[in-house]
Amino acid sequence: MNGIVFFKTADLPIIKEFYGKVLELPLWLDQGTCVIFKNGNMLLGFCQADIAETAGTITFFMPTRRDVQERYETLKSLAADAPKENPKYSIYHFWAKDPEGRELEFQTFEHALEPHISIDEGLMMRRSIRHYSPKEVPQEMLSKVFELCRYSPTARNQQSYYYVVIKQREVLEKIVSLRGPAGDPILASPYAIAVAARGELSRRKVQDACIAAYHLLLAAKAYGLGTCWVTDMDRDEVKDLLNIPHDDYLACLTPIGFPAEGFPLPKRHEVDSFVRYV
Repeated sequence: MNGIVFFKTADLPIIKEFYGKVLELPLWLDQGTCVIFKNGNMLLGFCQADIAETAGTITFFMPTRRDVQERYETLKSLAADAPKENPKYSIYHFWAKDPEGRELEFQTFEHALEPHISIDEGLMMRRSIRHYSPKEVPQEMLSKVFELCRYSPTARNQQSYYYVVIKQREVLEKIVSLRGPAGDPILASPYAIAVAARGELSRRKVQDACIAAYHLLLAAKAYGLGTCWVTDMDRDEVKDLLNIPHDDYLACLTPIGFPAEGFPLPKRHEVDSFVRYV
């Protein structure tokens, strides 16, 4: 089930300008006398009326303090005060108002969250993370990540993929010594995960393992965790360290943990530069 929260507005053009241009929310649907904006998985609607509805609070939450601070810099003239910590709710936030006086809150949660991002947001915002907090991922959260990984597609539904969680530091260090400097991200988090597929089950073990690896990266992102695909791991020496049969395909190793900081979206090439039709 999905939902939309609507507010009545006495000045639709000004509200459309503010939320669309100032807050830069994508316009999801324009119905003439009603407009609906999209912010992540939030749908926010405004409909023309004689009197504006201003009760309640519209809260936008972001991944990091840095994101809140950047938003504050663009809205400083509308903000009630600078961003600050709220230890009661473990958030970092500031308050502002829209042109009709609605309370707006911009915040980040400073604790782990259940999944909340939309599919498109996850695809656009996933990054290769190379710097991590020393805090370990709770086993309960890791189990929930693997629960999502159960739905990774495979050839003929053979479900040939599997994951090896590596917590022994000495094993990780040996793997990095075999891989060389390109393997350093593996040591940046408390532990790492190897993604493989059974050769005895599937003739498409390479494809199965690679899809499962990307499924893991997206599932981790859903829980606010960082990952980094480290390639060139399908080596017998690495497999021996992890008790992986030589006939299996080892797609990658990835660190997994809480990112040490947020990373901006890098410039991407345009669709017409990589899509062609025949």
